[in-house]
Amino acid sequence: MKTRDRLVPVIAFLAVAAVAAMVVSLLSIATSDGSQALKDAKEAQVRSTANSFNARLESSFTSLAGLGARPWELEPGSEADQVILDTFAAIDPEAVSGYFLVDADDTITSGVLLRPGVLGSTYQPPDWEATKQALAALPAAVLPVQPDGLTTELASYSFVVPIRGEDPTSLRGAFVFEQALTPDSAFNLEIQALAGNDARTAAWRFIDADGSVVATTLPNGLGEPAADVDLVALDDGLQVVGDELAISAAVPVVGWRVIFTQDEAEFVEPLAGPLQTAGLVLVLLLLAVGLTLTTVLARRLRRAREEEQRLRELHRAQEEFISVVSHELRTPVSGVLGFLQTTLDHWPAMSDDARQDAVRRAYANARRLQATARDVLDTESIESGEFGYARHEVDLVDEVRTSVQAFESEAAQIVVTVPDAPVTVDADPDRIQQVLANLLENALKFASSDAPVHLTLEQVDGTARITVVDQGLGIEPDQLERIFDKFVRTREGTVAGTGLGLYISRRIVDAHGGRIWAESTPGASTTFVVELPSATPVGR
Repeated sequence: MKTRDRLVPVIAFLAVAAVAAMVVSLLSIATSDGSQALKDAKEAQVRSTANSFNARLESSFTSLAGLGARPWELEPGSEADQVILDTFAAIDPEAVSGYFLVDADDTITSGVLLRPGVLGSTYQPPDWEATKQALAALPAAVLPVQPDGLTTELASYSFVVPIRGEDPTSLRGAFVFEQALTPDSAFNLEIQALAGNDARTAAWRFIDADGSVVATTLPNGLGEPAADVDLVALDDGLQVVGDELAISAAVPVVGWRVIFTQDEAEFVEPLAGPLQTAGLVLVLLLLAVGLTLTTVLARRLRRAREEEQRLRELHRAQEEFISVVSHELRTPVSGVLGFLQTTLDHWPAMSDDARQDAVRRAYANARRLQATARDVLDTESIESGEFGYARHEVDLVDEVRTSVQAFESEAAQIVVTVPDAPVTVDADPDRIQQVLANLLENALKFASSDAPVHLTLEQVDGTARITVVDQGLGIEPDQLERIFDKFVRTREGTVAGTGLGLYISRRIVDAHGGRIWAESTPGASTTFVVELPSATPVGR
């Protein structure tokens, strides 16, 4: 039973813990799924940005193709060509970079915002020969980022538009448009707008085919090679580079890449953080509820076990009580009948002393029978609440002396100590006599042969105190309270009794606003103490 009682709370707590673990698992799955959804959404955004920019470049290349169709003279110092170029310059007078024309021999023939000494020089940027070959089939091309340009000292990249000859695939020159890389350029501001409400470590970059940064949301690095060389070699899609999440998408028309990077933990924090917090709160709540329920269940099981034990003991005590009462009733009844039958049968032959002795013994057994019946009936009245009291002022000195007189044969064994002055209490004298009789009878039963029983009455600080001390078996410390329960006989041994006397005595004393308890030295002595509120003023 005890093992089962211990297992039930443990199993209950383990069940709650299992539910908590399941919640943690579900939250972990939800966090993983949610994080993946965030990553998929960001990957779609990067891919969409790259596709949109690629489409815009294709459209721009188609528009730029018209520049190559103009009747450029491509002669060094051509006034006609310069007039046209100056017309274009009027469109954006605040431009920090310009454009120029290059003939078939790669000579710069005219331009806008050309740096000193550039006009008439040969144009030979990196990848120029490959770019010219590609222009045979393309409407325009983009040259990689350079540390500075021919129309600006700033880092820049260039759009190149072919100027074709009679053969549509031949080149007689080119129109070169340089774009300075500045944080406040229209293109860079557009890229910075992509950041939106992105967190601290989030960054967008446009990187050209040589790995240089064309545009970025970062405060530095514009026009420079990408600091992280691993970013340049990224394939399309989502990858994890160290602790960073990296998403790359191609802009094929110019060979650029759009790259988004962010610390992975920070990326998933907006979703994972609240879910983890909610999960932690929920798990702690479940564990707290589980612990509380387990504790309550354990306490209830313990109380149930204690109540079961109490009922078992009560049942055992009741069975013992029935046995004891049966014996206690049978013995005096047999004594009464026996002595009376003997007297009737031998009356003529018996002397007066013998007759009186037989009647006296029959009377003693009848009184014993009456006391047993009284205890049983009084217990029933106490339990039903019908135990009545007729209280008035009573002198305990008289009551103590009267109680001793009732024990005629043992009176000499009782040593009485009472004060000279009255000790009055508000009490029912019959019930007080019942308490005194129970205590004296109990003491006489367990006192050693011919050892005195001391009955003392005194008044202490407004309280009337009665003590009954016997020199006998004593009572074990753990039994000092239990002896006042029903059906519990005061001490081990063969002394008979119903086990109701002390129970009734405590109920009577409690009803009078007093208290009763026992003190004992096992194997030596036992003291019963009764205290009642005194009606006599202190010092009277």
